[in-house]
Amino acid sequence: MNFCKLSLAFYCSMTFSLALRAAAQSAPPTPQADASAVADEEQIISAARARANACASGDAQTWAMFVANFRDIEGNATATRQQIMDECHEAARVIPGHKIERLASGFHFQFVGNIALVDYLYEFKEHFGEITLVDNIRQVDTFEKRQGKWVALLAVSAAVIPDPPVAKIDTTTLDDFTGEYAWAGSQFVDTVTRKGDKLYVQGSWEESPTELLPERADTFFNRGGGVSPMARSTFVRDKTGRVVEERVYSPADGQGYHSRKIK
Repeated sequence: MNFCKLSLAFYCSMTFSLALRAAAQSAPPTPQADASAVADEEQIISAARARANACASGDAQTWAMFVANFRDIEGNATATRQQIMDECHEAARVIPGHKIERLASGFHFQFVGNIALVDYLYEFKEHFGEITLVDNIRQVDTFEKRQGKWVALLAVSAAVIPDPPVAKIDTTTLDDFTGEYAWAGSQFVDTVTRKGDKLYVQGSWEESPTELLPERADTFFNRGGGVSPMARSTFVRDKTGRVVEERVYSPADGQGYHSRKIK
């Protein structure tokens, strides 16, 4: 069920392709020595963490040292360099029992000339006495190397949606779900198969099947689907208990499709 799923890194690579192409044309990439590549990665990791720590502590001036003409995109919201500096100033207020942590980990790099795309896990923790609120996001930063220093130009982030717990179900019911399901008004077909105690689905456009994990007796999810329109599959039964339909949808807004069992 990966038809609508694009990784954030791939999405951002497409978004930044013009900038990367321009960088490649002006400065064709040359192979870096291992030591040089490691040094660049370490500098970028250090800059990303220092930027996060500075904003968490309210040190807006230090935060600004690691960014250029910066923009931050989160969902449908965009913040400028000045707006983020204002937010950093707010974090400097001393509130008894209140603490902010911003943690960055799991870095991955792609270099093109003097441009670097870096994706990593960004964890935002806010403590209110004994209560801790946690927000996990996957972030992609675009860095540019200027006079030997890597500075951030753009950050794009998306929330990390955890999978639900895998439920224990009666595996003897899995055969009820196998078969072919036709999308209404199209030639697309979902083929559901069983291998041992596991259920799989493969769309007619897909080259390989995707495992469906049980959330409830008749509802399944695909790992890492989050709240995409392909995140959940519920198999609908008629009055006799026979499975007659597959409903594929997003648990966030119900967006998705229905498909009728034809075989």
